[in-house]
Amino acid sequence: MNAVDPRMIALENQFKQLHVQLFDTFSHAQSAVMTAVQTGQDITSDNEDYQQLKRDFQVTTTVYQGMGSLPQHIGATKTLMQREDVSCLHMTQVWAAAVSSLCCDRMLAMVPEDLRDEPTITDELKQKHAEHTRMWQERLYNA
Repeated sequence: MNAVDPRMIALENQFKQLHVQLFDTFSHAQSAVMTAVQTGQDITSDNEDYQQLKRDFQVTTTVYQGMGSLPQHIGATKTLMQREDVSCLHMTQVWAAAVSSLCCDRMLAMVPEDLRDEPTITDELKQKHAEHTRMWQERLYNA
């Protein structure tokens, strides 16, 4: 059995906090969908889940330090937020995917560089990051 790198152990609490944020994000997104299904109409901008996901997106992007295509997605999301023709429910789905992608990106960036290519450490996280980013891009550009 391989010993766990002490640098990864040191990150455990931060990873736990980010996982809680991911869980909360999914809960709010699911709640928004359920509200729309139950009422048969779009949620409103004063909906608690809408407001929370909007705040989560704003906070997450404020602290985001990454690179790649995600800054363009952030800009496109902010532009989409200004459009009157985008449903509130769709916006919650965009924000949920964005926050999830950015959280995974943040966790990957926290992993020491020499461990990022270690499959047992980052493969699952890389896969989740790719899935969330695909969902974000799909929802962002199919509004």
